[in-house]
Amino acid sequence: MTVSSDRHRRRGGPLGGIAALGLTLLAGTALAQQAEPVPSIPTGAPVSLFPPAATTPPAEPSAAPDAAIPDAAAPSPADARSPKGVMVEELKAQDPELAGTLGPDNGGLTPDLWHGLPRADVEALVAGIPAGLTSPALRAMTRGLLLTSADGLGAGERTRNFAALRTEALLRIGDADGADALRNVAPAVLEDEGAALAWLEMRFFAGDRQSACDQVPGLLSRFQHPVWQKWQIVCQVANGQTDGVFLGLDLMREQGDKDDLFARLAEGAANGVKTPVKGVLEPTPTQLALILVSGRPFPPETKISGPGPLAALARLGTLPVPQRLAAAERAVALGGLDGPGLLSVYEAVADADPKALTVAAAKKPTPLLRAQLLKALRAEPTPAAKAGLFKVAMLASSTEQQAGAYGALLLEEARQFRLTVGFASIAPLVARLHLLQGEATAAGPWINLARDDFNASKDEGAFARLWPLAAAHGLLREDDFDRARWVRDLGGDAARDKAEEVLILLTALHGGKDAPLPPLTDGGAPPGQVKGAVLLDAVTALGSDGAVGTPPFDLATILTDLTRAGLSDQARQIGAEAIAGLLRPGA
Repeated sequence: MTVSSDRHRRRGGPLGGIAALGLTLLAGTALAQQAEPVPSIPTGAPVSLFPPAATTPPAEPSAAPDAAIPDAAAPSPADARSPKGVMVEELKAQDPELAGTLGPDNGGLTPDLWHGLPRADVEALVAGIPAGLTSPALRAMTRGLLLTSADGLGAGERTRNFAALRTEALLRIGDADGADALRNVAPAVLEDEGAALAWLEMRFFAGDRQSACDQVPGLLSRFQHPVWQKWQIVCQVANGQTDGVFLGLDLMREQGDKDDLFARLAEGAANGVKTPVKGVLEPTPTQLALILVSGRPFPPETKISGPGPLAALARLGTLPVPQRLAAAERAVALGGLDGPGLLSVYEAVADADPKALTVAAAKKPTPLLRAQLLKALRAEPTPAAKAGLFKVAMLASSTEQQAGAYGALLLEEARQFRLTVGFASIAPLVARLHLLQGEATAAGPWINLARDDFNASKDEGAFARLWPLAAAHGLLREDDFDRARWVRDLGGDAARDKAEEVLILLTALHGGKDAPLPPLTDGGAPPGQVKGAVLLDAVTALGSDGAVGTPPFDLATILTDLTRAGLSDQARQIGAEAIAGLLRPGA
């Protein structure tokens, strides 16, 4: 089955032109010209904001209240007083498996996002969304697609409930809230065994154990896989009902399950064993859940993966703080922990010596240093000292961290800074953070303040790392800047390759969106405007590398594909994150 034809069958055309144009932008006569002062960002008109594996077939509906699909209300009959000659169409109720919570006006796509693509291809695309997406922009783009309310799928046999497939994908990228929102509008997702298992695991590890365990009896009666008996045992231990554990283990063995490690852990929990767990290096979800509810310590070398399990580890107060912080940062990177959750983990961190929170320390950052910086920043009452801590925190964090939950916590503190000359030295960093957090309008005044220092030659090259990011958001124009000075401010000849890569990405964002699609290299027709397919091709191509980790030449092709498919906002989010990664302060 060909799922992502326009990525797997490379087109000829756009990449070479973009690369050549990027080189030309650096090489022309404009390099020798002195730039005029950069004009201010217009403030009269608003700036546009951009929106921030089991494969079992669906089971028969059960009588469980949560799984019943409510009947859609019948449309009202046409008004008999309608004028003659006016056709009144009866509105068709939406198929629950296509329901969503988003549309083009609130972060989603248009409802025709799957038009022209066979159902089998759509299902394969959604099922193929990878886990481990560490790019906040990529996760947001994927979330917007999965929660979009669609008006139909292409022809073909249904193999699984489409809402269930989307729920699984949301949980793979750590979006438990999105999965719950989709379940609210499409309750039948828990009739699909794969989606039900993914939902149960995420809710349990997210700290909502009771909600997860309340569903287990119904799911155990609906599905036959031994994993449900294991979750029943986990919930019995969690609720202090250890008398039923041995019966559950007998039933599990009768079903042919040979998970001896789980059985030993369950027997130990039933007998009140509290000694450290040994010999568990890579626990399965049920093994980890049993260890957590039994309160037994486990060795620090235990390998835990996945947004939910990592978030559960981060909240575990019995773990050493460094281990909790490492788990918390990884959970945040995978979408499994939000800002308040991260802040609650930071509460366990002891205050640092202020003399240790320096720019020099930021050159070798650790999770502990980032936690200490944020705690100190939140507690510091003096504006000047607060600005200094903010600068160090920005230098100690990655682009993805600044665009994610850690950046959101930093931005809460940055909102307290006054837009005055006294804060001009950190204006580029404040503007950068606003842009990475999707607040282009709020970034504008800080860009202007940073520009003033740039025009006065006081900014020490900081504006050179800011203006391309602002240009990606349409707030500034590349033509307003002298390329020779820009390259010099970035670091001279050593920065020329980086400058070329930035210009290639800006060209991909701003050029060629109306050009016709070139033919595929195998002679086939171009894929047209199937937005869902183009977007998921981009997600699959970028994967765990994200925008920051993808070579700019490859990313330029992806940005061009997105823009030509009418997904310019999504292209801008991805491109801006990549440009910010190339121009990271202190790098």
